[in-house]
Amino acid sequence: MGARGDAMQRATQAWHLRVLGKTWAEIAQTVGFANDANAIRAVRRYVGRLPEPDAEETRTVWRARMEHLWSAAARDAEVGRPGAIRAGVAVAQRAAALDGLDAPTRYEFTPAEAQLEQLVQQLVARSGHVEVVEAEADVLELDVLPSK
Repeated sequence: MGARGDAMQRATQAWHLRVLGKTWAEIAQTVGFANDANAIRAVRRYVGRLPEPDAEETRTVWRARMEHLWSAAARDAEVGRPGAIRAGVAVAQRAAALDGLDAPTRYEFTPAEAQLEQLVQQLVARSGHVEVVEAEADVLELDVLPSK
C-alpha cells in the first residue's frame, strides 16, 4: 500500500476512534500521529472537513456506554454507595429516551375564548385561502306558540 493509502487508512481509523468517544490526543497516540492537531488535520485532509458521524452508529456507541454506566450504577447500588440509585435512574431515563421507549408527552391546551378566536384567525390568515371577517350574528327573539 502506498503512502497515500496508508495516510487514508490512518485518517479513517482516527475518525472511527473519534466516533467511539476517544479524544484527539488519545487518537494521535493510538494511530501514531505526532499530536492531536495532526490527527484532526489528517481527517480533514481525506474527508474535506470533519464529517458528521452516522446517527445510528452514534446511537450504538451511546447504548454501549450506557450499558457500561448501568452496570457500574447497579454494582454501586448493591453496596449502598450514596447517589448510585440516582445515577442508575438517570442512565435508565437517558437510555429510554435514546431508543424512544417513553410514551409521548401529551399536552392539553384550553385557551380562553378570545385566545381561541385569535388562534383561529391566525391559522386561517396563514393558510391564504379565506379572508377572515368578523361578523356579529343576528339574534331573533321569537315566541313559542302553543300547539293545537
